Amino acid sequence: MEANQCPVVVEPSYPDLVINVGEVTLGEENRKKLQKIQRDHEKERVMQAACALLNSGGGVIRMAKKVEHPVEMGLDLEQSLRELIQSSDLQAFFETKQQGRRFYIFVKSWSSGPFPEDGSVKP
Repeated sequence: MEANQCPVVVEPSYPDLVINVGEVTLGEENRKKLQKIQRDHEKERVMQAACALLNSGGGVIRMAKKVEHPVEMGLDLEQSLRELIQSSDLQAFFETKQQGRRFYIFVKSWSSGPFPEDGSVKP
């Protein structure tokens, strides 16, 4: 494995399945500044985690972001998630939360209904 690649890490110590995908550049303007290969590599890590969680009962994708202020995910990441679920409604399967330098994507299982109000334990 190359030194600059961050492996995806499953963290079993949480009530929900948490997949840590490492540092991801967020925000449309920030993502546009990346080289295509880095942008695609980050997107691939997030999509692999999303696919795994959709197919295994749901859970949380945790990533580190470079800046502490709130940012949007980025259009390429959002579009890839839409393509993964084959729907324009991201909220049907994904919710996001930012806490400091952490960005969380809460993933609902293919077989579940909408997120319950008191559902997944959020950090």
